[in-house]
Amino acid sequence: MTWIQTSPHRLKTFVANRVVKIQRLTQNCEWQHVPSNLNPADVLSRGLVPEQLIGHNLWWNGPPFLQEPVPVNCVDQQLADTSTDTRFLCELKNITSPSLITLNSSDFLTSFLNISNNYRKLINVFSYILRFIDNCRNQKQRGLLSAAEIQEGEYRLISLVQQVALAEDFANLSNQKQVTSASKLKYLSPFLDTSSNVIRVGGRLHNSDLSYHVKHPIVLPKGHAISNLIMQDIHIRNGYVGAQTLLHLTRQNFWSIGGRNLARSIVHNCVICSRYNPQFLSQKMGDLPEERCTPSLPFNITGVDFCGPFYIKNKFQRKGPLQKIYVSIFICFVTRAVHFEIVSDLTSDSFIAALKRFMARRGKISTIFTDNGRNFVGAHNELKRLFKLVSNPDNILAHYLGSEKIHWNFIPPKSAHFGGLWEAGVKSFKFHFLRAVGNLKLTYEEFLTVSNQIEGILNSRPLIPLSSDANDLQALSPAHFLVGRPISAVVEPNLTEFSDNALKR
Repeated sequence: MTWIQTSPHRLKTFVANRVVKIQRLTQNCEWQHVPSNLNPADVLSRGLVPEQLIGHNLWWNGPPFLQEPVPVNCVDQQLADTSTDTRFLCELKNITSPSLITLNSSDFLTSFLNISNNYRKLINVFSYILRFIDNCRNQKQRGLLSAAEIQEGEYRLISLVQQVALAEDFANLSNQKQVTSASKLKYLSPFLDTSSNVIRVGGRLHNSDLSYHVKHPIVLPKGHAISNLIMQDIHIRNGYVGAQTLLHLTRQNFWSIGGRNLARSIVHNCVICSRYNPQFLSQKMGDLPEERCTPSLPFNITGVDFCGPFYIKNKFQRKGPLQKIYVSIFICFVTRAVHFEIVSDLTSDSFIAALKRFMARRGKISTIFTDNGRNFVGAHNELKRLFKLVSNPDNILAHYLGSEKIHWNFIPPKSAHFGGLWEAGVKSFKFHFLRAVGNLKLTYEEFLTVSNQIEGILNSRPLIPLSSDANDLQALSPAHFLVGRPISAVVEPNLTEFSDNALKR
C-alpha cells in the first residue's frame, strides 16, 4: 500500500516499474486497507473445518462496511509509519537534497580565517570565491588570478572584518557620521574609502606628496586574527625583521590598533627568530666618531667588511664539490645604507673588482674604513701604486683619475670592536640569510637574488623610533636617501597625464 501511494521516482528501478504498471491499471480506483479480521479471503487461506465455515458470518455475508448504503473507510487507523518501515525504506533511492545553510558574518570569518595561517593563501581563496560569484552572474573568467582580483579580494575581506570587529564605527562612517567619543578610532580621524569600502586613517597629511597608502593606511582591529596574519606575513616576507622594522613596514599599508605590542609579540613568538637569536654579553657603547656625526652624501664615507664563506652550486648540479664565495659589505657611515657585492675569494683583485662595481652603481667615495686585513692592505698598496702611475703629467688620465683617489683608514689589528658599524651589517645579513635560506645550497643567481632582497630590506628599516600618532610623518629609512622612499613601499601610478575630468570621475 505504501509503495502504491508513493511517487515512483522515489523507488528503486525494479519496484518502481511494477508500481507504475499498477497505478496505470488502477488509475481511477481508490486504494484502502482492509485489516485481516475483516478480510474474507483470509478465512479460506488460513483454513477452517466445515462445521466452523457453516456458521462463519464473515465468509457468507462479507465485511460490515460493504453493507453500508454509502461506502466508508474500512478502518480509522492510519497506515504504518513509513519512516520506520524497513520494507519500504530498503526500496527507496538515496536522493540528496540541496540545502542552504546561512551563517552570519562573524561565524563565517571565524571559520574562514581558521583555514590556514598563511595570509596570502587566504586572500587567494577569498579571491577565487569572489570570482565564482562573479562568474555566476557575468562572463566567466578562467586562469590564474590577476593582480586586480587579488587586490579586490584583500579589500573585500578586510572590509568584512571591519564590519564585524568595528561594527559601530563602520555603521557611523557609512552613514556619513563621526565615530563616537568612546571609539578607539577617535584620534585617527577615520573615514570610509568608497573605492575599496574599508576604513582608513584620516590624519592631517592629505596634502603631502606621500603615497596614498602611507598617508591613509587601512585600519586593522586590535586583537583580531587578520591583524596577526598580516603582520606574520610581512615578518616572513621581509626576512624575519625585528619588531621596530616590522611595525614600520606594516604602517606602509595598514594601521593596526595596538600594533607595537603585536609586532613585539610576533617576533617574540617566532620559532625561527628564537632559534637564531642567542643572547650575548653587552658592553657600554663609546662615543661616535666624527665621520658618523658629520652630514655627507650617501656612501661618501664607507665602511667595508667581508661576510662568509658561503657555498653555492651549479645550476644543474646534484652532487659534487661546491664553490666557495664571500659577500663584501659596504655600509654608509651617515645614512646607514648598505650595499652587497659577491666576490669569489679574499684576494686584493676580487676586492678591487667589487669596489669598482660598487662605485659604478653608488657613485664615487672619498673615505673607506676597513679592518686591518691582508686583503685590504694589499688593495690599498695596489691602489696607491695605481695612483702614482696615473699621476704622471704626460698621462691624459692623470687629472681625471687623480680626483678619484680614495683615503683609507684602518682600525687597529685584532680590534673588531672598532668596526662595530660594519660588524653590525655582517650580523644583519646573516640574520636574514640564515632565516630565509638555512642550510639550503643556492645557485649563483639565487644567491645574488637573496642578497639583493636582503639589501632592500635593510635599506627600508627605520632610522628613528616610530610614533603612535597617525599625524606624524613616515619614519626615515636609508632608502629615503637613495631612492626617495622605502624599497618595499607601494608605488603610486602616474596620473599626471590624465585629464582633470578623468581624475575627478
